[in-house]
Amino acid sequence: MTAPAVAATALASKSTRMSPTSTTHLRRAEQRFALSVIAAFLAGGLAWILLTDSILYAITRDPVQVARFETAKGWLFVLLAAVFLYPVLRRSVLRLTGLHATLSAVIDSIGDGVLLLGAGRTILHANPAALRALRCEKPEELVGMDADQFSRRFRVSFLNGGLVAPGEFISQRVFTEGGPLRHTVILHPAGGEATVVVTAAAVRMSVGASPEIVVSVLHDITETERLEELRNEFFTAAAHSFKTPVAVIHASAQLLLSGELSPAGARSAATIERQSRRIEQLVDNLLVLARARSGTLRLHPMEVELGPFVEDVAREMRRISGGREVATELLASPRAHADQERLAIVLRNLIDGACRRSDGGTPITVRLSRCGRDAEIGVRYQPRPEWEASDAYLEYDDMGVNRHVNATVVKAHGGASGEEEAGPERTDWVRLPAIEEPHESV
Repeated sequence: MTAPAVAATALASKSTRMSPTSTTHLRRAEQRFALSVIAAFLAGGLAWILLTDSILYAITRDPVQVARFETAKGWLFVLLAAVFLYPVLRRSVLRLTGLHATLSAVIDSIGDGVLLLGAGRTILHANPAALRALRCEKPEELVGMDADQFSRRFRVSFLNGGLVAPGEFISQRVFTEGGPLRHTVILHPAGGEATVVVTAAAVRMSVGASPEIVVSVLHDITETERLEELRNEFFTAAAHSFKTPVAVIHASAQLLLSGELSPAGARSAATIERQSRRIEQLVDNLLVLARARSGTLRLHPMEVELGPFVEDVAREMRRISGGREVATELLASPRAHADQERLAIVLRNLIDGACRRSDGGTPITVRLSRCGRDAEIGVRYQPRPEWEASDAYLEYDDMGVNRHVNATVVKAHGGASGEEEAGPERTDWVRLPAIEEPHESV
């Protein structure tokens, strides 16, 4: 939410967030002012009665004259009281009018749409930004509108297309649930649609009281969402476009290696094969990232024997890592329901990270074991000290893509990931729910 939207919500819900001390001081000041007016009125009335009665009985004792003078001085007291109260009331009204004008000007100047709802759960006020967002020309089109009418006119839906029931609007829920509440929805005003982040907060004069007013802020993120979609489409298109030429280069390099080459040619072909394989790995990561960001990432789980799986991936990484020794240590032979292709991406990323963070002569071990009811795959290596002392690794982690992809895929499998250090060695691990063997059942 933007700064103006935060300011509007903060201004409108100020009374709900004031500290008990501030609220107490404010109420005491209000009481002192009211008591001062009452005391002045009582003192003036008492002085008027005593003074005028003394003068009246000093002038005459005639009952008829006394009654006439009593009536006259009563009306005169009312007139003087009105003259006294007029500046006090005028000052209070001017202050309230000024505060109302200031608050209205602040709300109307905010770039985000602001809707104010009253205790009857209908719209009391809509600022110009709200009118623009909802394609309305005049505030009268919105003022007095309840949730059912708003729903029928603007067809509020979630991002997945499902309609939001009027009772589920956060501007309605905040009347009973407190707040502030926030969600992202799609509105369908006349002539288009808009993706907005809606934040609603209730203004209560005291804790537990019914809301005096509800502030609903509409932050339009339509352009941001379109840019996000374009970026995801670009990631996907770029990844697919890379796949074919890289596969051709990789196959050609393997074909060259299968023939007779000079030592220099063999080294060049091996380098081409390794680097094309690294590009394929990056493409796989970009595809997973794009699908995760667009919400279209789907797993195709099957029962996987993790022992042979770990050995196959380690063997593959041993071949393309430029001669690095990648050993395996199978301490258990668990099975898991997993998307084998996506899980292979995770393990390749872990081994690749270990290769880049450690010296060439140090060992890298892929260990498969059990951790309670989970299967644990860990990559153990000895990182170079300079890598531990800085964030330089992130600069060579393909902009953090590998780590983000690993976390996304492991979470989608219902697992967890982490790292441990023991002396000079570091282990990056992932854990997946293992399939229980018959003798493991409780």
